[in-house]
Amino acid sequence: MLDWAKYSKSFKREAHKAGYDDQYIEKCLNYAKCLSEKGLPIIYDQEHLAALTGYNIEYLRRASNAPNLFYRRFKIPKKSRGFREISEPLPSLKEIQQWILNNILYQCTVSKFAKAFKHQCSIRDNARFHRGQRSVLSLDIKNFFSSIPTSRVFTFFNNCGYSKEVVTMLTNLCTSNNALPQGAPTSPALSNLLSMRMDKRLSKYALKRKLRYTRYADDLTFSGECDVGSIIRIVSTVLKDDGLQLNTNKTHLMRPCSRQVVTGIIVNKKMQAPREIRRNLRQDIYYIEKYGLDSHMQATGRTRAGYINHLRGIANFILFVNSKDRDAKHAIEVIADIT
Repeated sequence: MLDWAKYSKSFKREAHKAGYDDQYIEKCLNYAKCLSEKGLPIIYDQEHLAALTGYNIEYLRRASNAPNLFYRRFKIPKKSRGFREISEPLPSLKEIQQWILNNILYQCTVSKFAKAFKHQCSIRDNARFHRGQRSVLSLDIKNFFSSIPTSRVFTFFNNCGYSKEVVTMLTNLCTSNNALPQGAPTSPALSNLLSMRMDKRLSKYALKRKLRYTRYADDLTFSGECDVGSIIRIVSTVLKDDGLQLNTNKTHLMRPCSRQVVTGIIVNKKMQAPREIRRNLRQDIYYIEKYGLDSHMQATGRTRAGYINHLRGIANFILFVNSKDRDAKHAIEVIADIT
């Protein structure tokens, strides 16, 4: 925490030495105090930002003026179908973005209903909120990151209290192609911060109707006595006000008689990893114990190092969801004996 009295005294002393008058010094300190009271780093201008990040001002200006040149773009297959474009910043820009993330974005309050991209928050925390409910409704926001424009990022940094030149540079360093780039370390945190109004409106709607609501990135989940038509109407309206829209192909209503899944976790009664994951692990461990690891790998065409790490990862995921799962505990013991 900044010692304001000490900082103010030191600033005045050095500013007087540099020949600045009292009026200018007071203006600077008023600007700095507003940022300090919000727990944000004090950044007077673009040169100051460059010094804080440890990079040359000319590099920051090049990255700010032509951000599209500082990304490597490639596509990865989606779980369902099609491809997702990833915009990965070059190492130097990524390091600058990491500074912005740690020193500015992580200092800002995020809605308690947002469960992704937060310290000590996971898919388990998101799923736990909807355990044992009458029905679970899962909705998806279409093209979430790419639908959040540069103008909204500019407004966010401007509301933090920074000067226009600092706001402009911070915005340009965090955006590409007029939107949040999927692949930049700052994009997840910014998406949460820019969804504060949306989360507030949807949680207020849910509370009035005795529903539960959470958002995990672009996944919206409501649970309780869900009136699907009413929820979809209000969600569509709220999203539209933020320039977003529902992906209607990913709307799922899960009733008690069916499997209720929230961010990959079963929540009907107690939280469990999906049955097929637990069954496959149990089967693999059975064959390993009965025929030996080498015989089982030969039969399944696996390599040793990759296969062992895969099994350990599956077992740890099952235990992460449910720490009392006996089969997963047994799997960990078997894996430990053969490694």
